[in-house]
Amino acid sequence: REGYEFVIAWKEETNTESNIVVTQRDIRELQKAKAAMHAGATTLMNSMDLREEDIDRVLLAGAFGSYLDPENARTIGMYPEIPLGKVKVVGNAAGTGAKMTLISKRERSKAEEIPEKVRYYELAADPGFEKEFIDSLLLPHRDLDKYPVAADLLRRLGRLTD
Repeated sequence: REGYEFVIAWKEETNTESNIVVTQRDIRELQKAKAAMHAGATTLMNSMDLREEDIDRVLLAGAFGSYLDPENARTIGMYPEIPLGKVKVVGNAAGTGAKMTLISKRERSKAEEIPEKVRYYELAADPGFEKEFIDSLLLPHRDLDKYPVAADLLRRLGRLTD
């Protein structure tokens, strides 16, 4: 047994032989994944002197991104508190892009320009990354001033008092 667990569905309600549960370990793994995403985005933004209002759009891609609800992900602090209208779930962006480059010479030409525009950034070497990661382990974040929408929700739910 891994500590406490929350039963989402009892085995009698499922097609499996066991209960469907969320464990303390599951929550901790979610916290670490969320903290890594937030700390990575924040560290990159800081390295380029960008603020949330400077971001034109956030693309949630891949298998993980495809199953995220943008509002819930923002509420728990998975990415900086950016207006939801700027957030888009794009699915398998890498696969779609690869197909486009195989089908279109114009798209292939655009893809060939990407390596000239991209630069590698070692997040772990950034002096602020570790602190940001630790601060990001809390939901939504240690610094609630970075999350006014989430903080307001917590106040309305009675989970946060000033």
